[in-house]
Amino acid sequence: MKRRYILRALSAVLFVSLLLLVSCSKSKKEPNEHAAEQPEKKRIEVTEEALKKSGIQIEVAGPAVLKKTLKLNGKITPNEEHMVHVSPRFPGIVKSIAKRLGGVVKTGEALAVIESNESLQPYEVKSEIDGTIIKRDIALGEFVDTSKTIFIVADLSNVWVDFSVYRHESENLRVGQKVLIQSNESADKIESTISYISPFGLENTQTTLARAVVPNDTGQFRPGLFINGDVIIGEAQVVVAVKANAVQTIEDKPIVFIQTGKGFEMREVTTGKRDHERVEIKSGVAAGEKYAAENSFLLKSELARPEAGEE
Repeated sequence: MKRRYILRALSAVLFVSLLLLVSCSKSKKEPNEHAAEQPEKKRIEVTEEALKKSGIQIEVAGPAVLKKTLKLNGKITPNEEHMVHVSPRFPGIVKSIAKRLGGVVKTGEALAVIESNESLQPYEVKSEIDGTIIKRDIALGEFVDTSKTIFIVADLSNVWVDFSVYRHESENLRVGQKVLIQSNESADKIESTISYISPFGLENTQTTLARAVVPNDTGQFRPGLFINGDVIIGEAQVVVAVKANAVQTIEDKPIVFIQTGKGFEMREVTTGKRDHERVEIKSGVAAGEKYAAENSFLLKSELARPEAGEE
């Protein structure tokens, strides 16, 4: 009898142990079935060589001035204050044309030769400024008189950007406000100011014109093209901020990857104010800590990968 009871007790112990083993095995695997949504790993080890190849950029969290901006659509136009309309001094016949549309000219350079109808003597029509020919309305053998504009020369070293401002946006707009303008997505932003706001509105679009003068020494701003601008209508000083691209979302919570001795640590954060470049961090990251500012999505992807031996 005693032997039977002992065998039964051992069987019970083995059965309970087996249940516990299966339970522990499931508890370890279950979270990995949704690794992308519920990552278990909080730290990621990254070698210096791997960090360089990844393109992950490191910056230091700290104080920043966040900008409240108003995004506007605009069009690049020549600066009319740096433009001349060229007309013949005397009526006559066009004998030669020296410059083409788009040609660059210097002050005093000949644009065309016209034979005067009065004296029958040829004379040169010259440019009054350094610039680019943006309009040419002249042909060989044509009769032209003094009322006709045959060339328009514009100094394109700076241009106008004319923004269309809707009624509800114009309430926040003032002459002298800073505006950030970018010629294309890969170019650096150029800072200018709103120099003019029209006192009149356009009936057909129900918008008002706001203008900024933009330097154009390299010719990246081409008249006729549409462009966007961000007018700074307010600023806020924050104690700790990080790059906007540094903030990732895991389990619907914002996180930032902080650099550690051997890699990165995932930190849940509380965010606050933001602009197009930076985000305020109210908790989770301290000033002076280094973090993954660009390409941090690679670290998020690493968290979602199952560990070796897991499915």
